[in-house]
Amino acid sequence: MSKQYIFLAGTPRSGSTLFTSILNQNPDIFASSSSPVCNTLYWSHRLWHDQIALQANPNPTAVQAVLGSIIPSFYSTRPEPIIIDKAFSWGTPENLAVLINALGYTPKFIVMDRPLNEVLNSYHNLLQKSPQFVGDISDFMDLGVMAHQNLLAQIPEQCFMVSYHRLCNDTANLLAEFYDFIERPNYQHDLSHIINTCTDDDSVWGLTDMHKIRPTIKPVEP
Repeated sequence: MSKQYIFLAGTPRSGSTLFTSILNQNPDIFASSSSPVCNTLYWSHRLWHDQIALQANPNPTAVQAVLGSIIPSFYSTRPEPIIIDKAFSWGTPENLAVLINALGYTPKFIVMDRPLNEVLNSYHNLLQKSPQFVGDISDFMDLGVMAHQNLLAQIPEQCFMVSYHRLCNDTANLLAEFYDFIERPNYQHDLSHIINTCTDDDSVWGLTDMHKIRPTIKPVEP
């Protein structure tokens, strides 16, 4: 049975860890933590197309076969029929083009959404707890916002918007609509006992509690 690949992109600090942890209650779904697949696919594409030997002797069919094998190979050990790969930059113009070319079709996307002032406040709270952090959060922000805007501009019919506010305040209806979007039967999730399925080591990111979630959903002000 072939797998259904769905890609999660959009604004960071918008509840993606909460949403994927809920979805992972469904035994037919595997929703990843932060995935290396997006960058791997992009740089593999660049590496192949920058090869002088290929410029001298093009072999687009072989290159397409290699690029097209990356995602199925990465998830070949997962038994679930639905794979959700999470990388906020999936929807940037270059990444979207490379992904569609590798798959041979336009996939469906989950697009995370939250007001930018709330995203910045969330990052500020993380930085307050993470004096060791030496990176630049604008890198996360810029790519996520670009992906969010490009996906909704280019392929809105392939996008399912997950608003942070709605995720927290109207969870059951949002989930039902998501299952309609992916054309799968609704699943009765346990929203009172949510286990964080994120396997990221937050010390590598340098941001303490970056992927920490509560076991129950706390409503937020609209």
